[in-house]
Amino acid sequence: MKTTLKRLALLGLLAAAASTQASEPAPANKWVTGYYGAYFWDNGDYQAPEHVDMTAMTHFVFARIGPGGGKSGLPGEIVPGAGSAHERRDLGPGAAWDKSVEEYLVMRAHQVGTKALIMLGGEGDNAGFIASSQPGVRPTFVKNLVDYMVAKDYDGVDVDWEGIADKTVEEQALLEALIADIRAEANARPRYQDKPVIITFPAGMLNTNIDQVSEHHKRVAKLVDQYNFMSYGMGWFGQGWTSTTFAPLTGHKSSRPMSIASTIQMYEDAGIPRAKLGMGLGFYGMNYAPPYTGPDQETDGDLSQWSVFDVRWNYAQLHKHGYLDKGIHAWDEVTQTSYRTYPGGYTPATRPEWATGYLSYEEPATIAAKGAWAHSTRAGEGAAGTIIWLVNYGTTDGVNNPLLTATKKAFLDPNAVEPGPYPNPLPPAPVPTVSITFDKPNDWGSGWCGSMTVKNVGDVAGWFVAETDFPDTVTSLWNGSYTLENNKLVVKGMNWNKMLRPGDSTEIGLCATRPAKPVETPPQLPAGALSAKLVITGDWGSGYCTKVAVTNNSTVKALRWTVQLPVQGTPGGMWNGKYTLDGGIMSLQGADWNPDLAPGATNSDPGFCANR
Repeated sequence: MKTTLKRLALLGLLAAAASTQASEPAPANKWVTGYYGAYFWDNGDYQAPEHVDMTAMTHFVFARIGPGGGKSGLPGEIVPGAGSAHERRDLGPGAAWDKSVEEYLVMRAHQVGTKALIMLGGEGDNAGFIASSQPGVRPTFVKNLVDYMVAKDYDGVDVDWEGIADKTVEEQALLEALIADIRAEANARPRYQDKPVIITFPAGMLNTNIDQVSEHHKRVAKLVDQYNFMSYGMGWFGQGWTSTTFAPLTGHKSSRPMSIASTIQMYEDAGIPRAKLGMGLGFYGMNYAPPYTGPDQETDGDLSQWSVFDVRWNYAQLHKHGYLDKGIHAWDEVTQTSYRTYPGGYTPATRPEWATGYLSYEEPATIAAKGAWAHSTRAGEGAAGTIIWLVNYGTTDGVNNPLLTATKKAFLDPNAVEPGPYPNPLPPAPVPTVSITFDKPNDWGSGWCGSMTVKNVGDVAGWFVAETDFPDTVTSLWNGSYTLENNKLVVKGMNWNKMLRPGDSTEIGLCATRPAKPVETPPQLPAGALSAKLVITGDWGSGYCTKVAVTNNSTVKALRWTVQLPVQGTPGGMWNGKYTLDGGIMSLQGADWNPDLAPGATNSDPGFCANR
């Protein structure tokens, strides 16, 4: 009885899910839905975010987030899966816009009209999906997911729930209910009122020997906007199989029972229109170790001789380790794919554990063949588009991306060429409005040390540029970099403090010297402006002591004055002044600490004693 009731409940879920379907698209153009592995964003082997040509895709998929309740997180939670790409706004090419790598990529996609999707799940997330899609948890999970999509400005989601077996009806029902609930929740939000949410699903390949298109497949295809299948790595190593090519377009047979053409035909025969079906492009390859040298060789033995691991055999790694420069390139007309054979084997010195005898991989020629087939209107040919796993694998230098450009040329634009290192750039990053204040606690007249406080007084965040008039000369500056030209000081921050959000401030330390004060040109004194008078203070016949009273009789300040007066005898010393003597005439000046004489003033401080 419990089993019967449980099955009835599952059938109810399936019916409810099927009632909320995606509209049947009839696209005039092909879609290119490219996944970007953001967990590799700062790995120099792969294409950096700023170099990705967003016009080569109609749909950009950020990989990734996961469902909680499996490997990490609680059921219903959204688990970030791309490391620092999610929240760190001080790292990566989006930092100048106060954007994380994720936000920056979404912004770049939207700038050229490319839709941005978030990848939910992936291989190994089955347990998390099961835990988060249970009826008691699913509303929270769906709400958290749509909240995330709205916050990051996504146009849709790629629901990547893999590994559901044909007989696991319970999991099938959970997936279908999840997709239906996501669409209903998203389209109830203002973000998706005018442009309904996009939902895509990556299905598996079909083996013509054993697989059938199930009712579950057909229901999921109706629920989503793109029903893509992962047509890469279409081989196996075991009894009954022969070596095959990585992603055969055609040419399936009993020992190589999968191809893109046969999979699409099986789906179409089951009632899923080609307008819903997209093939897959894997920017990686499949390796058979020696003694294998090509397709159609028996595979029955050590499974370690075969590998289709994308991190190991992606196009960037094949280029890096010399696989693409060695061997003999061949074209398999039956499957419309290329491969390389390495008679005697090839083992790169840089990775001695990964020998190859036969390597099949996606490259521009195979992509061109798939694009031409997708556009074909001949009976039994044609597809609505393609997915890419992964966009950033297609580079050879971290900048250019020959595989992505080949995809654009094959599916979207026959005139496409490599776009250069910075395709479809964003407008310049905003520069915040700042105020500048100086504090000079250590000031010794000819110079000072202190701080310069820069505050964002505007309403946008950005990397600050502080510019101010500055008559002094900077001798040292810390917590920033600077230029000083024509009395204009321009200061920028370091990596850790150059971003200023509204209301934020940062402090730059500096020391500076002031320019020397110009020497004051003494004014011209009128003739006879100075007079001097000796006042004897003591006389003992053979000598005497006297004070000298010097008066400025003019209206002009006497700078560093000098006055001559006759004296008797030989002075033995002077105080509060200095002098020279020539033939009984004394040239008298004020002391160094009192060298000037104001208009109408008298200086009676100098004095001396002399012998007659």
